This record gives sequence, structure tokens and C-alpha cells, in this order.
Amino acid sequence: MSDLGSILLLVLLAFALVGLGWWLLIETEGVYLGRRVVVWLYDLYAGRYDDIKHFRSDYDHLFLAQPIMDDVAPVKSPLVLDVATGTGRLPLALLNHAHFQGRVIGLDLSRRMLAHAAPKLDLVRAPLIWCPAERLPFPDDTFDVVTCLESLEFMERPDAVLDEMARVLRPGGRLVVTNRRTARLMPGKAWQDADLSDVFKQAGMSEVELARWQVDYDLIWARKRGDSPPALARPLAEILRCPCCDEVCLVETVGGWRCDNCGCRVSTGDDGVLELAPLFNPHLANRPKPE
Repeated sequence: MSDLGSILLLVLLAFALVGLGWWLLIETEGVYLGRRVVVWLYDLYAGRYDDIKHFRSDYDHLFLAQPIMDDVAPVKSPLVLDVATGTGRLPLALLNHAHFQGRVIGLDLSRRMLAHAAPKLDLVRAPLIWCPAERLPFPDDTFDVVTCLESLEFMERPDAVLDEMARVLRPGGRLVVTNRRTARLMPGKAWQDADLSDVFKQAGMSEVELARWQVDYDLIWARKRGDSPPALARPLAEILRCPCCDEVCLVETVGGWRCDNCGCRVSTGDDGVLELAPLFNPHLANRPKPE
């Protein structure tokens, strides 16, 4: 092979490696490299995340908060869970709604994203929990509304997360999630429109409706089969399960929570975030604290 041919081959190889790195780390946000990489990337970009996403409070009111409040009407104090809350987009939209009198719990596995969410929110009305989505620390049939926005395709087991969200949603409650439309570069990480109804019905949902929302995402609205009275905005102590024994026995103490049943202790960060994740994943216990 000539010197020119070797140089061209090396250039093509370099471009291919750059393209592969872009796809693995940027386009697919590390999902094919495992959960630790995904969380690391979100931690890395937490401080710039809101600027990158260009969230607009008027759009979030119009397309998220207002439809949710219309759906739960005449109830004004629903109990809401936002899975993969990130920097608190959905909780902030609900807290800013003039008629919302409920409680919205935000949960995420990126500790630094939660650190940036905390200063925006009233943590009494919108507590934040560092925790994996595959093991939601709440009893069955707890919430009036469960949401998960722009996140399922970046999770290792989206079907398992969907089942968990359905588990903690009360019969008759509303599930609101997104499905990525531009998923050609993410094979196997988004549901096809034709499969959505079956996927959600298998998770116990009914009335599955697809709404066009953004260039990259559709909104899926579904209702859990059955009926039950509204859960309403109960205190966190009444619904939070111990990560060690699964009993609802946690009592708030100085610097965290203690389980009256097994003695397990859960810490609360200086920013007010409840830190359950190290109890599920011990390697997280020694991670640096958010700045």
C-alpha cells in the first residue's frame, strides 16, 4: 500500500473512531456503555443541563402542568411522582401552577442533577430522592400521577421501570411518559407506535393515548386499570419505604431518616436531598459530594 493510501486509511479510521465516540457518548448519552456511564455523563453536564435543553416555563405550563391539573380536576392536591426528574423540570412546573396544592416527589440517580434541582424547589412540597428508578421506595397504589420525561430510552431496563411506575400508581391514576421519535440511531431503546398499546396494557394500563409533543418526543398518556379514591398530598413519612426492610417505618431525624422497624439509617444531603442510592448501590457511598 502506498504512503498516500496508508494516510487515507488512517484518516478514515480516525473519523470512524470519532463518529463512534460521538454516537456512544453524545447521541445515545452512554446508554450502550452501561448505567454508570449514563449517570456519570449526567453528573458531568448537570450544571449546563438547563441551558443545553432550553426548557421554557410557558411551554412546561401549557403542555405538562396544565394538562395534569385538568386531568386530576376537581382535585387540587394530587400526590405526584416524577421519575428521572433531572434538574426538577416537572416539579417546578407544578409548583408554579396557580392551583396546584399537592406534593410532587422528584427522583433521580444523578446526584449532581438533584443538587441543581434542589435550590429551585420548595423541598417540603417537592422533596427530592437520590434513588434508582427500578426500585421505587413506595408501596403499591400510592400516587395519583406518575411521570417520566425524556428518560426511559436511557435506562438499562425501561420495561422494568414502566412496571415499577405502574405498581406505585393507584388504580385510576394517570401515567405520563415520553417515547423518543428520533430513535433510528438508538436501536432497541424506544417503543414503536404500533407496540405502545400492548406494552402499556401489559403493565396494567388502559386508555393509552399518544400525543405529538416535540420534534424528538411523543407524550404518552395512560390510566391504570381500576378505580380508587385520590391519594392526595400525604407527607413523605406516610409513603416512604425503608430501603432495607421495605416497611413504611421511616422517621425523620437530624441529618436524615431512621427506620423504626430495622434501624436502617438514610442520610439527607446538605442540600436537602434524601440519599437512598448508596443503600442500593454501595459503590455510590464514596462518591464525591455535589459541589
